Amino acid sequence: MNPLSVLLSKAVCQIVGGAFDMVKCRFPAVVRLETTNACNARCIICPHREMRRPIATMGDGLYRQLIDECAAAGCRDVHLHNFGEPLLDKQLEDRIAYAKQRGIRRVRIFCNGSLLAPDRARRLIEVGLDDVKVSFDGATREEFERIRPPLKFDTVVQNIVELVKLRDVLRSKLRVHVACCSTTDKEATMRSLEKVVDGFAFGKLHNWGGQGAVRKRLRKPCSRLWRTFTVLADGAVALCCLDYDGQQLVGRVDARHSIRDVWDGPLYREVRRLHRQARQSQIPLCANCTKAFL
Repeated sequence: MNPLSVLLSKAVCQIVGGAFDMVKCRFPAVVRLETTNACNARCIICPHREMRRPIATMGDGLYRQLIDECAAAGCRDVHLHNFGEPLLDKQLEDRIAYAKQRGIRRVRIFCNGSLLAPDRARRLIEVGLDDVKVSFDGATREEFERIRPPLKFDTVVQNIVELVKLRDVLRSKLRVHVACCSTTDKEATMRSLEKVVDGFAFGKLHNWGGQGAVRKRLRKPCSRLWRTFTVLADGAVALCCLDYDGQQLVGRVDARHSIRDVWDGPLYREVRRLHRQARQSQIPLCANCTKAFL
């Protein structure tokens, strides 16, 4: 980066990071629990196939500890997904039911839609799931199946259609959204589902915390550090949901350590400080992450 960009980056990070400090809550606004990191897809836009972490499912004791702490702290938003397909977790419905019983206001999953068959969809609705977002890439059947093998376009579309029908029959408040980050034609991507789902979200491809080269632009502090908290299946706390291999850990939640201990712990505080000072280059995960630049 040239000297002017360095100065501007420092100013941006100081101002925005300072604002994040002012609004930071004592407990994360969004807690993401990776109940499993297994996946049944091999999407070409996702590095899951490169993940070296063991495939694991979160233990029920740890899960309940995390939900109990979220409930006691008044956390309103819990996501039961991270780097895997949540519907591969056979306990998912029981986990959702427990979170709702403990008073979590919004429980969300982000899935690929392939396993949302009607019987599973009914159970998810009946236990009180509030929000489901389905990843859906590609403008045509051929493009979808090239990007998201071995998933089948027709199966995913039909599962979403049936989910919404069932939601309406059961008069559930479940919200159903579709997310897309790779397509050659946005309008074509929306065509099969735009009159079905509650909304579409089109994002940009990112480089998963620094994979590959990135054009050097102005630095910015990442809002995730002040807002979200990601617990991996084994209880380790990842700095970011983009850290698919758990390389940048900021703590662990277990019988002796709570979410709040890690959230206000020295490792998290140090990373936030470096972001405020535009020194992301000192953090391996953030150094070349596209999310760390304007």
